[in-house]
Amino acid sequence: MKQERRTWSGMSTIAITVFFLVCFLSLILFGTNIYRGVAESHTGNNNRRAVLSYLLTISRTNEADVKAEEGAYGDMLVIADGDTGYSTRIYQYEGSLVEDYGRSGGELYPRDAARIADNSMFEIEEISDDLLMITTDKGIVYIHVRGGGR
Repeated sequence: MKQERRTWSGMSTIAITVFFLVCFLSLILFGTNIYRGVAESHTGNNNRRAVLSYLLTISRTNEADVKAEEGAYGDMLVIADGDTGYSTRIYQYEGSLVEDYGRSGGELYPRDAARIADNSMFEIEEISDDLLMITTDKGIVYIHVRGGGR
C-alpha cells in the first residue's frame, strides 16, 4: 500500500511540474507574440513620422523660400537655397519620395536623387497663401510658408 501511495504521489508531482512547465512556456510564447506586434507597430509609426517630420523640418529651414510647383513627375516641393540659384526639390519617382538638389527651374535627375522613403502618393495642396498641405501615404503635414506657396 505504501508503494502505491508513493507511486501516485510521484506521478502527481511530475504531472503538476509538467503542467506548470507547459503554462510557463505558453506564457513566454504569448508574451513574445504580443511584444512582436507592439514592436512592429512602433516601428511603423516611427517610419511614418520620420517622413512627415523630414518634410516639415526641411521646409522650416527656409520658410520664405518654400513653394510648390508642378514638375515632370507631378507635384514638387521646392526649397530655394538662398540667392544661389539652386534649390532642393522633393517629388515622387517610381514608388519613392526623392530629394534632388540642382539649379532652380533646371532639369530633374531622379535616378541620381537621394531616396527619402518608399511612397506611393505625394500631393501638395495650397490651403491659403501661406499654408501648404502635403499628403503622402504616410500621412498629412501642414507647412507654413512666408513667401506664398505657389
